[in-house]
Amino acid sequence: MQTFGNMKCLHLLSACLIVVAGCDAPTVPEEHAADIHVDTLSVEVDNSARMLPQRYRAEWRMPDPDRWDEYWQQQYADTGGTLGMRSADFDGDGTMDDALLLHRTDTTQRDTSLALLVAFGNGRDTLLATYPWAESEGGIGMGLLLHPAGPLGHLGGEEGELVIPSPVQLEHPAVTMVFFEKGAITWFWYNGKFQHVWTGD
Repeated sequence: MQTFGNMKCLHLLSACLIVVAGCDAPTVPEEHAADIHVDTLSVEVDNSARMLPQRYRAEWRMPDPDRWDEYWQQQYADTGGTLGMRSADFDGDGTMDDALLLHRTDTTQRDTSLALLVAFGNGRDTLLATYPWAESEGGIGMGLLLHPAGPLGHLGGEEGELVIPSPVQLEHPAVTMVFFEKGAITWFWYNGKFQHVWTGD
């Protein structure tokens, strides 16, 4: 009987120690509780930043998605990707490439220029174009679209450049820089390099 009573006391003592140990466990202060979510988000941001080749990171950034007005995001939501990034095998080598719309970071007040960069899946990259664009931080008036492989009707290229008959038969998907309600330029892989033509005005 005595042994049974001792065991009962021992179990009770163990239960008390567990409760006390639980009470002593450190808790996350209320003001830092959101840090758990911030860490998760920072991983996503880092993954996004890794798309941008290292040599461009000092001067260029990928804009936050909320820089685009919701209206334009809805207008072009069905083309895959975002207005700031479209992915496809642009050069036909069997790897996915990323077309990125970038903005300069030399000012916190306004964008001084925007650029179109393609980061190839094989590690190479090419800066296709830069555009002087004094855009306020409140919004961006241009974005990227995808055009599938197949016929592409166009308005021609710049004077002095390669004359490409319209329509051109695209062997691979192309990326279009659309200037909202103003015009569009489509970049596509042709004879081993990117060419571009006006596809809207």
